[in-house]
Amino acid sequence: MAHLIALSALCFSAALASPPGQASKLLPTGLTTTSYSLNRDATTSNDGQYGQSAYASLWASITYNTSVPFTTTASPTPVVSSELVFPPALYTPCPSSADACISCYKLPKDFIWGVAGSAFQIEGGLQQDGRGPGALDTIGSLPNTDGLANAEVSNMNYYLYKQDIARLAAIGLPYYSFSISWTRIVPFGTVGSPINEAGLKHYDDVINTCIQYGIKPIVTLVHVDLPLAIPYENPEFPDALLYYAKQVMARYGDRVEYWATLNEPNIGYQNRATGGYIWDAVPNILNGHASVYHWYKEVLKGTGQITIKFANNLAVPLDSNNPDDTRAAIRYQDYILGILGNPIFLGTQYPSEVLSTAGVNLTALTATKLAYFNGTADFWSFDPYTAGFATSPSNGIDACAANTTDPNNPYCVINTNVQNDGWLNGQASFAYAYIAPQYVRQQLGYVWDVYKPKGVLIAEFGFNPYMEFTKTVEAQLYDLERTYYYQAFLRETLKSIYEDGVNVIGALGWSFQDNDEFTSYDQQYGLQHVNRTNGLFTRSFKRSIFDFVDFFHEFVEK
Repeated sequence: MAHLIALSALCFSAALASPPGQASKLLPTGLTTTSYSLNRDATTSNDGQYGQSAYASLWASITYNTSVPFTTTASPTPVVSSELVFPPALYTPCPSSADACISCYKLPKDFIWGVAGSAFQIEGGLQQDGRGPGALDTIGSLPNTDGLANAEVSNMNYYLYKQDIARLAAIGLPYYSFSISWTRIVPFGTVGSPINEAGLKHYDDVINTCIQYGIKPIVTLVHVDLPLAIPYENPEFPDALLYYAKQVMARYGDRVEYWATLNEPNIGYQNRATGGYIWDAVPNILNGHASVYHWYKEVLKGTGQITIKFANNLAVPLDSNNPDDTRAAIRYQDYILGILGNPIFLGTQYPSEVLSTAGVNLTALTATKLAYFNGTADFWSFDPYTAGFATSPSNGIDACAANTTDPNNPYCVINTNVQNDGWLNGQASFAYAYIAPQYVRQQLGYVWDVYKPKGVLIAEFGFNPYMEFTKTVEAQLYDLERTYYYQAFLRETLKSIYEDGVNVIGALGWSFQDNDEFTSYDQQYGLQHVNRTNGLFTRSFKRSIFDFVDFFHEFVEK
């Protein structure tokens, strides 16, 4: 069962970047640091472009019917031994001939394994300590006629992060991937606007606390939560992202080895409200990501590794003998991965299937731009939760692609999880994930063969059992489906490494605790339960986290 790691300071063999004092000399001159406190009445005064009244006006359109229950950082307490009682052992049948050699496969000592979370989904305190509003903050804001959950309270991780990190160390997890809230650092989000000292100090302590407990931090700069006024399609986005990234990387670059610029931007230009696509966002995403990469490598002289994190649930042909279904599957992957993946990993143009589709307003990239984007990711990072099937629409791909009014345009692909024989391809979750390990190797092999990265990081994968939130707490903690999902996925990952030759460098489980899944607390992906009724937000380990840790203790080389 799970082995507990000792709490020890993490020492890097060499500095990853210049110390913050030296790195600060690389930042723009004339920077203003300040602190804000939300006082909505301050809007009656005029104290300048970035004064307290201007800060209050940022929040003028966003209010909630909830408030945070406490506003001080909690000191960590030791994880009591009763929380570390191992769950009953799983029944393990004799391995089949196909799996007979799994036990001899080992992951390398430097395999990146651990858990992940994101700022908006766990922190709470959206209006605390000078944080500015982000685009996601409108979810659940008043009048809230749809009854959506907001993240103003969330998991209170902003004040409970020390305890959360202590718990990860106690259960034996060596890596913790989290994101930084852009608007906690730059409340106005824009180039030249003040830097919020409280935000910088907070994440400085989050990183130092990780290191204190022997956990290596992995940092994502933006996990969906862009500033309210700086969406991807805003032409100011690339410069604004770089301005923010400089503050963070200069401050923390000496302690963070792995960075991701953006989380799942490849689905970030889909306008879910209208069903349309915001094509102006694509070049902005590419320019923003690449500018951060080049600054880190060429100006900061950072020696850590940087990537961009993609969403992807692999599409396989519904009928592998049907050429149209094979084309549909490849076309889907071209849209979901190729638009950004081609320029960044291959230095090649947007996919021809995309550019030839009516209504796709993308200008082909110049040779200069392709050279600038090419190679701006040190490894492939994506969130391959599951896989499904692709088939062509009834009127055919070409007819759909030529008609901007076709409801399936621009993808012109039909996605389903139902096989031709009527069976689902796996056990369904409460959302889109399926326990379908038979496609894990195909998913990993696809990106390895097509984009030819140096390594592949599974940056998120996880499962939310159907209506888990309705069960008793005891039943929620005994989350066997989640354990089966992780173990099957990881066993297939081992085969991908040894039998397919894919260099998988790590796997991070989503999520380290139940959180706000962007409108709802009912979509539970967590390896820990969170008590939202006792006022303390008590965390409890689920059995899946024990089994998750045990897998790696069994298969990572000692």
